[in-house]
Amino acid sequence: MKAILQCYLGLALIGLGFATPQGDIDAAVTGLQNRYATVRTITGPFRQTFRAPGIEQVESGVFWLIRPGLMRWEYRSPEEKLFVTDTHASYLYTPADRQVMVRPIGSSDLHDTPLEFLLGQGDLQTSFKPSWETTHAAKFKETLLLHLEPRKPEAEYDFVVIECSPTTFDMRRILIHERTGNTSEFEFGDLETNVKVDRKRFEFRIPKGVEVVRLEEK
Repeated sequence: MKAILQCYLGLALIGLGFATPQGDIDAAVTGLQNRYATVRTITGPFRQTFRAPGIEQVESGVFWLIRPGLMRWEYRSPEEKLFVTDTHASYLYTPADRQVMVRPIGSSDLHDTPLEFLLGQGDLQTSFKPSWETTHAAKFKETLLLHLEPRKPEAEYDFVVIECSPTTFDMRRILIHERTGNTSEFEFGDLETNVKVDRKRFEFRIPKGVEVVRLEEK
Protein backbone atom coordinates (compact mmCIF):
# COMPACT_ATOMS: atom_id res chain seq x y z
CA MET A 1 0.00 0.00 0.00
CA LYS A 2 2.91 2.40 0.69
CA ALA A 3 4.15 1.71 -2.83
CA ILE A 4 0.70 2.64 -4.14
CA LEU A 5 0.80 5.92 -2.21
CA GLN A 6 4.22 6.71 -3.65
CA CYS A 7 3.15 5.93 -7.21
CA TYR A 8 -0.14 7.81 -7.26
CA LEU A 9 0.50 10.79 -8.27
CA GLY A 10 -1.14 11.53 -9.18
CA LEU A 11 -2.09 12.01 -21.66
CA ALA A 12 -2.83 10.22 -24.84
CA LEU A 13 0.20 9.10 -26.88
CA ILE A 14 1.19 11.67 -29.48
CA GLY A 15 4.58 10.47 -30.67
CA LEU A 16 7.87 8.90 -29.65
CA GLY A 17 11.35 10.41 -29.32
CA PHE A 18 13.55 11.93 -26.66
CA ALA A 19 12.82 15.29 -25.11
CA THR A 20 15.42 17.89 -25.95
CA PRO A 21 16.62 19.92 -22.93
CA GLN A 22 15.18 23.40 -23.27
CA GLY A 23 16.63 26.18 -21.15
CA ASP A 24 17.45 26.15 -17.48
CA ILE A 25 16.40 23.04 -15.54
CA ASP A 26 15.75 25.10 -12.40
CA ALA A 27 13.39 27.34 -14.37
CA ALA A 28 11.51 24.29 -15.65
CA VAL A 29 11.15 22.85 -12.14
CA THR A 30 9.98 26.23 -10.84
CA GLY A 31 7.46 26.45 -13.67
CA LEU A 32 6.08 23.01 -12.82
CA GLN A 33 5.90 23.84 -9.12
CA ASN A 34 4.17 27.17 -9.77
CA ARG A 35 1.69 25.57 -12.18
CA TYR A 36 0.17 23.59 -9.33
CA ALA A 37 0.78 26.07 -6.49
CA THR A 38 -2.75 27.49 -6.74
CA VAL A 39 -4.48 24.28 -7.77
CA ARG A 40 -7.12 23.05 -5.34
CA THR A 41 -8.57 20.14 -7.34
CA ILE A 42 -7.38 17.93 -10.21
CA THR A 43 -9.32 15.34 -12.18
CA GLY A 44 -8.93 13.42 -15.41
CA PRO A 45 -8.37 10.03 -17.07
CA PHE A 46 -5.22 8.02 -16.47
CA ARG A 47 -3.41 5.00 -17.87
CA GLN A 48 -1.12 3.10 -15.51
CA THR A 49 1.56 0.64 -16.66
CA PHE A 50 3.52 -1.51 -14.22
CA ARG A 51 6.62 -3.22 -15.58
CA ALA A 52 8.75 -5.91 -13.94
CA PRO A 53 10.82 -8.77 -15.39
CA GLY A 54 8.38 -10.78 -17.53
CA ILE A 55 5.42 -8.59 -16.50
CA GLU A 56 3.61 -5.67 -18.10
CA GLN A 57 0.30 -4.79 -16.48
CA VAL A 58 -1.80 -1.98 -17.99
CA GLU A 59 -4.82 -0.47 -16.22
CA SER A 60 -6.87 2.66 -16.82
CA GLY A 61 -9.57 4.77 -15.25
CA VAL A 62 -10.36 8.21 -13.82
CA PHE A 63 -9.00 10.00 -10.75
CA TRP A 64 -9.97 12.94 -8.54
CA LEU A 65 -7.73 14.85 -6.12
CA ILE A 66 -8.47 17.57 -3.59
CA ARG A 67 -5.62 19.29 -1.80
CA PRO A 68 -4.49 18.63 0.77
CA GLY A 69 -4.42 14.83 0.83
CA LEU A 70 -7.69 13.53 -0.66
CA MET A 71 -7.51 11.12 -3.62
CA ARG A 72 -9.88 8.78 -5.45
CA TRP A 73 -8.68 6.48 -8.26
CA GLU A 74 -11.36 4.48 -10.06
CA TYR A 75 -9.85 1.67 -12.12
CA ARG A 76 -12.28 0.65 -14.85
CA SER A 77 -10.20 -1.57 -17.16
CA PRO A 78 -9.34 -4.42 -17.34
CA GLU A 79 -11.12 -4.90 -13.99
CA GLU A 80 -12.82 -2.59 -11.51
CA LYS A 81 -10.77 -1.47 -8.54
CA LEU A 82 -10.99 1.52 -6.22
CA PHE A 83 -8.28 3.35 -4.29
CA VAL A 84 -9.37 6.13 -1.90
CA THR A 85 -7.51 8.21 0.67
CA ASP A 86 -9.10 10.42 3.29
CA THR A 87 -7.33 12.30 6.07
CA HIS A 88 -6.88 9.16 8.18
CA ALA A 89 -6.46 6.09 5.98
CA SER A 90 -6.17 4.66 2.48
CA TYR A 91 -8.51 1.98 1.12
CA LEU A 92 -7.90 -0.39 -1.77
CA TYR A 93 -11.10 -2.19 -2.73
CA THR A 94 -11.10 -5.03 -5.26
CA PRO A 95 -14.72 -6.10 -5.88
CA ALA A 96 -13.73 -9.31 -7.72
CA ASP A 97 -11.78 -10.48 -4.67
CA ARG A 98 -14.32 -9.07 -2.20
CA GLN A 99 -11.44 -7.58 -0.28
CA VAL A 100 -10.55 -4.17 1.18
CA MET A 101 -7.00 -3.32 2.24
CA VAL A 102 -6.87 -0.54 4.83
CA ARG A 103 -3.76 1.35 5.85
CA PRO A 104 -3.53 4.27 8.30
CA ILE A 105 -1.94 7.40 6.84
CA GLY A 106 0.62 9.26 8.92
CA SER A 107 1.78 12.82 8.38
CA SER A 108 5.08 11.59 6.91
CA ASP A 109 3.70 9.00 4.46
CA LEU A 110 3.75 11.34 1.46
CA HIS A 111 6.87 13.24 2.46
CA ASP A 112 9.48 13.30 -0.32
CA THR A 113 7.22 11.31 -2.66
CA PRO A 114 6.19 12.32 -6.21
CA LEU A 115 2.69 13.17 -5.02
CA GLU A 116 3.70 15.52 -2.27
CA PHE A 117 3.85 18.73 -4.31
CA LEU A 118 0.56 17.95 -6.10
CA LEU A 119 -1.13 17.54 -2.74
CA GLY A 120 0.17 20.90 -1.56
CA GLN A 121 2.66 19.50 0.93
CA GLY A 122 6.11 19.85 -0.63
CA ASP A 123 8.65 21.58 -2.85
CA LEU A 124 10.32 19.86 -5.80
CA GLN A 125 13.65 21.64 -5.43
CA THR A 126 13.83 20.77 -1.74
CA SER A 127 12.87 17.11 -2.09
CA PHE A 128 14.65 16.26 -5.37
CA LYS A 129 17.85 16.82 -7.35
CA PRO A 130 16.54 17.85 -10.80
CA SER A 131 18.21 17.26 -14.18
CA TRP A 132 17.14 16.61 -17.77
CA GLU A 133 16.09 13.02 -18.47
CA THR A 134 18.16 11.48 -21.27
CA THR A 135 17.44 7.74 -20.98
CA HIS A 136 13.67 7.25 -21.08
CA ALA A 137 11.88 8.24 -24.27
CA ALA A 138 9.33 11.03 -24.33
CA LYS A 139 5.80 10.17 -25.43
CA PHE A 140 4.71 13.63 -26.48
CA LYS A 141 5.85 16.17 -29.05
CA GLU A 142 7.16 19.55 -27.83
CA THR A 143 7.66 18.30 -24.31
CA LEU A 144 9.95 18.62 -21.30
CA LEU A 145 11.32 15.51 -19.62
CA LEU A 146 12.56 16.03 -16.06
CA HIS A 147 14.67 13.57 -14.05
CA LEU A 148 14.18 13.90 -10.28
CA GLU A 149 16.34 12.02 -7.79
CA PRO A 150 15.21 12.04 -4.15
CA ARG A 151 17.62 13.90 -1.90
CA LYS A 152 17.06 11.43 0.93
CA PRO A 153 18.89 8.12 0.35
CA GLU A 154 16.28 6.10 2.23
CA ALA A 155 13.61 6.75 -0.40
CA GLU A 156 12.02 3.57 -1.74
CA TYR A 157 12.62 4.54 -5.39
CA ASP A 158 15.69 5.57 -7.39
CA PHE A 159 14.24 8.43 -9.39
CA VAL A 160 11.12 9.94 -10.93
CA VAL A 161 10.62 11.11 -14.51
CA ILE A 162 8.03 13.82 -15.11
CA GLU A 163 6.92 14.80 -18.60
CA CYS A 164 5.16 18.13 -18.94
CA SER A 165 4.24 20.87 -21.40
CA PRO A 166 7.06 23.39 -22.04
CA THR A 167 4.58 26.27 -22.16
CA THR A 168 1.85 25.53 -19.59
CA PHE A 169 3.81 22.96 -17.49
CA ASP A 170 0.72 20.76 -17.41
CA MET A 171 1.71 17.26 -16.30
CA ARG A 172 1.48 14.60 -19.00
CA ARG A 173 3.30 11.61 -17.53
CA ILE A 174 4.98 10.37 -14.35
CA LEU A 175 7.35 7.39 -14.27
CA ILE A 176 8.61 6.00 -10.94
CA HIS A 177 11.72 3.81 -11.13
CA GLU A 178 11.87 1.59 -8.05
CA ARG A 179 15.08 0.33 -6.45
CA THR A 180 14.12 -3.18 -7.59
CA GLY A 181 14.24 -2.05 -11.22
CA ASN A 182 10.45 -2.20 -11.58
CA THR A 183 8.67 0.86 -12.97
CA SER A 184 5.20 2.34 -12.55
CA GLU A 185 4.15 4.78 -15.24
CA PHE A 186 1.11 7.08 -15.25
CA GLU A 187 -0.07 8.90 -18.37
CA PHE A 188 -2.70 11.61 -17.97
CA GLY A 189 -5.21 12.91 -20.48
CA ASP A 190 -7.15 16.19 -20.50
CA LEU A 191 -6.50 17.08 -16.86
CA GLU A 192 -8.91 19.62 -15.39
CA THR A 193 -7.90 21.80 -12.46
CA ASN A 194 -9.88 23.85 -9.94
CA VAL A 195 -13.18 22.27 -10.94
CA LYS A 196 -15.87 21.52 -8.39
CA VAL A 197 -15.39 18.06 -6.84
CA ASP A 198 -17.83 16.64 -4.30
CA ARG A 199 -15.93 15.74 -1.12
CA LYS A 200 -18.27 12.80 -0.64
CA ARG A 201 -16.26 11.01 -3.33
CA PHE A 202 -13.56 10.52 -0.71
CA GLU A 203 -15.82 8.98 1.92
CA PHE A 204 -15.28 5.23 1.65
CA ARG A 205 -17.68 2.83 3.36
CA ILE A 206 -16.49 -0.75 3.64
CA PRO A 207 -19.07 -2.99 1.92
CA LYS A 208 -20.73 -5.68 3.99
CA GLY A 209 -19.41 -9.19 3.70
CA VAL A 210 -15.95 -8.34 2.33
CA GLU A 211 -12.62 -9.40 3.80
CA VAL A 212 -10.87 -6.49 5.53
CA VAL A 213 -7.05 -6.59 5.65
CA ARG A 214 -5.57 -3.96 7.95
CA LEU A 215 -1.93 -3.09 7.27
CA GLU A 216 0.62 -1.43 9.56
CA GLU A 217 -1.79 -0.59 12.32
CA LYS A 218 -0.63 2.40 14.39
